[in-house]
Amino acid sequence: MARRRGEELDAAIRAAVLRLLADHGPAGVTMEAVAAAAGTSKPVLYRRWPDRAHLLRDTLMGIATTAIPHTDTGSFRSDMLAVLRGWAALFTGPDAALLRAAVAAAAHDPELTTAFRRDVIGWRKQEMAALLRRGVERGDVRADVPVEIARELGQSVLWHRLLITGDPITDDLVVALVDEVLVPFVSPTTSPTTAGS
Repeated sequence: MARRRGEELDAAIRAAVLRLLADHGPAGVTMEAVAAAAGTSKPVLYRRWPDRAHLLRDTLMGIATTAIPHTDTGSFRSDMLAVLRGWAALFTGPDAALLRAAVAAAAHDPELTTAFRRDVIGWRKQEMAALLRRGVERGDVRADVPVEIARELGQSVLWHRLLITGDPITDDLVVALVDEVLVPFVSPTTSPTTAGS
């Protein structure tokens, strides 16, 4: 069998981590188990990650940073369409079931929960805050927008459907969230003070 390197090997390792996490919980993600599941060796893993905690954290970070766009598209609306379409593709793709199981399993591991909230969710909060700041600077987001709410509105619906209701996650839903919920909520012309006056 040909030796795998770079992205191909990393993808195999991360897929193995997700499968083990879903099947056996965080305790099942050992360096030995990951090496066996990925068809590689423990020394290969240890050259990249000092321990299982770093491997778990980087796997979750890798999923989020590759799946969710975080570049300036030129408007708040197009930024949010890109972000929510990234989440939707992840949540409806081949790894959706593994992702659901992994999130559920992580809830029983304080170390992994802390890493997920601090690193993955923390990164998303920073990116969403930056996205909203860009909108304020462009003038398509009101300056007094409540960032803590605005940054979670659209994504929370998709997460709720993934983890709780199982309702469909479609592009029509993404467009409706952006056009009917997010844009009106942040728009300077439809701010609550304007609407109520």
